[in-house]
Amino acid sequence: MTRHIKNLLLISIVISLWGCVSSTPMVLVGAGNHQLLKHQQSIRLRAAAALDEEPDLLTYSVKGISENRSSEIINTYLLGYGKADYSQDMKSIALYQVGIIYMNRLNEQRDDAKAKLYFHRHLIEFPYSILQKRVQEHLQVIAKRKSHTLQLTPNQILSQLDSQALLSKRLVTFDEELTPMSQRAIEEDRLEDANGVYITVYENPGSSDTIKAKSLYQLGLIYMSPNNQQASINKSSYFFRKIIAEFPNSRLAKKAQKRISHLVNQD
Repeated sequence: MTRHIKNLLLISIVISLWGCVSSTPMVLVGAGNHQLLKHQQSIRLRAAAALDEEPDLLTYSVKGISENRSSEIINTYLLGYGKADYSQDMKSIALYQVGIIYMNRLNEQRDDAKAKLYFHRHLIEFPYSILQKRVQEHLQVIAKRKSHTLQLTPNQILSQLDSQALLSKRLVTFDEELTPMSQRAIEEDRLEDANGVYITVYENPGSSDTIKAKSLYQLGLIYMSPNNQQASINKSSYFFRKIIAEFPNSRLAKKAQKRISHLVNQD
């Protein structure tokens, strides 16, 4: 049980590394399924809107907001934040995610006061974090909100959006193994952000070999993507070879070897 609790934050990061936001089923029939379809579409729209407002949200955080489970997700992040064997960078990411979840306008449990509290805690505890500038920017947004007499609810915000445009925003075809976070990094030229998260997870003392290998694999995929303006065969090969060298018996070592062969055989 202790081991299970100890790894909750890592599991949440893995969901961000390896998972995706709930998608709409391809085929649905019947009245009951029609309601399910509407529910799934509502989740997708809220997820897309939350992410559009705050690109720094990890997939796990987006799920919490879109599925109205933000309290559960926040508790998971705080559990990892409190673990002694988690690196400072991992704790910094966890605290930052708590803050941006609380302040997101699509969150039914939005609480700017709590967001402000956690952001100030971040400023104090992680003064050298690369996230400090963003924390300050988010605090400025919260301060400006106080002057607004009208605070829209999530549903009111959603009603004003062009849902079709929002849901069809990402039309680029990506490698099926790229996570949503990796795709966003490529689309929005946020490679530094993706590098920061994946390397942090890889270097974290509490990360398992599987999680470390997955982090390196995503970096390899990012740098081999033809959609990446900063694509680099050398960087991609480096991360794949690192998996083979450090985790030779892992499932991803075989995949990494195939990816290297593909890179070598490219025209």
